[in-house]
Amino acid sequence: MKIDKILVPTDFSEAAEKAFDYALFLAETHTAEVTILHVVDQLQGMAQYEILALTPAEIAERLKKSAQQSLQAMVERAKQRVSATQTVREGKTWDVICQAAADEHADMIVMASQGRTGLAHALIGSVAESVVRHANCPVLVVREQK
Repeated sequence: MKIDKILVPTDFSEAAEKAFDYALFLAETHTAEVTILHVVDQLQGMAQYEILALTPAEIAERLKKSAQQSLQAMVERAKQRVSATQTVREGKTWDVICQAAADEHADMIVMASQGRTGLAHALIGSVAESVVRHANCPVLVVREQK
């Protein structure tokens, strides 16, 4: 199996940082390109008062700008080792990740799992679990170590 392109979704968490390190290692090993993806969910990353004062389009635009700055730093770090690009998309996180993998012709997705269990998992669900179930390519899930 040849791995030419790896999609790395990130929410900029510590767990996502560990997954990013795994992705860079795999990309180096396989001489693969890395695409770093952030999915904008309009209600995440904004203070409650800002949500009340801004339109959904304004919220999305602010979140995109913030994500692009953070992604640029990751791309610069990745480019010291492999070829890397970035993308920001909007929508339901797991669905956007799967669609991005298809659009980018990714051979693999490397992503973090936040490790939610119990009620939090039942209410929120697992993005990683949904990606594993629906992605058209292999998914490496890097669990947060406890």
